[in-house]
Amino acid sequence: MNIQKWMKKENSGLARTTLELAKYTERAGHSVCVKEPGDGKVLYGMARDPDLHTIHSQLNPDAFFDKKPKMMWMHGEPLSSVGNGVSMKAICDLAPKVDAFMCMRKDEYPIWSSIKRTYLVDKGIDLEFYFPIAGSEKLDGEPSVLYCENWRRERNPLYLCMAMEKVWQKLPRARLHLYNCTDQKMQQTFHALSKNNKWWAFLGSLKGPVDIKEINALYNRADIVVSCLFPLYARSIEAFGAGKAFIGPGYKEHDYPWQCDLSPDSMAETIIKCWENYDQIDYRTWAEKHHNVEKTVEQSLGIYSKYL
Repeated sequence: MNIQKWMKKENSGLARTTLELAKYTERAGHSVCVKEPGDGKVLYGMARDPDLHTIHSQLNPDAFFDKKPKMMWMHGEPLSSVGNGVSMKAICDLAPKVDAFMCMRKDEYPIWSSIKRTYLVDKGIDLEFYFPIAGSEKLDGEPSVLYCENWRRERNPLYLCMAMEKVWQKLPRARLHLYNCTDQKMQQTFHALSKNNKWWAFLGSLKGPVDIKEINALYNRADIVVSCLFPLYARSIEAFGAGKAFIGPGYKEHDYPWQCDLSPDSMAETIIKCWENYDQIDYRTWAEKHHNVEKTVEQSLGIYSKYL
């Protein structure tokens, strides 16, 4: 089939996920083109008469009335979609033109399915791009704990820093490394917190942007990658692909042993348990079983075929 994807060009988890889906959909034998929803500029692939549209940002008005099936991928999480004052209304405005939604986390399914018929698929990652690198030079710390999500507003590592105070009391060689802080005011805030709270005892890094080409190498240098997102999780599951432990209060999938709540006590307890029982899980195998984008594509193609 010929699949037309609509996605704004941006540096985000949404964009990376969309391009991974495009890559592996082509490998499955289908044609994929990614276009900007505003001006229709081709970002990936070759434009063809589509059999089906998939919406990842917005939809170009030229496609509103072409009678082709349309599937909207729900990359964002519902609370922030309401909270930013824009996304949820845009979703509701576009929903009548869409045949179905596609979501990737079971805890969000009830919300999206209240708006439109929704299908649940695995949240996969590109396991060729995220992989273990033998002999990587480790970040300082036993364990070395890494935070490298996109920082913005409430999306920041405050609770993790508070948790690390408690981890350090039990594991004095533990170190926290904060990467990918792109906002100067946010960085100044955490410098002030570190100075006031004497986080020098365990804070090993407070650094700026990380190039996507370097992110897998950075994961490989850590022992544990932590997210502070709640109630859902996002792209930090890439750590599994690199063979590293992942901890996040929004990650309640399957029977993963290192689950926690969004509180310093719970996060600290889970980091300590993970480190003391690190080999209980083969993290790369976990990624292959639960977060392989090839399986995501296989599931989505099966859903698409119902509408053709």
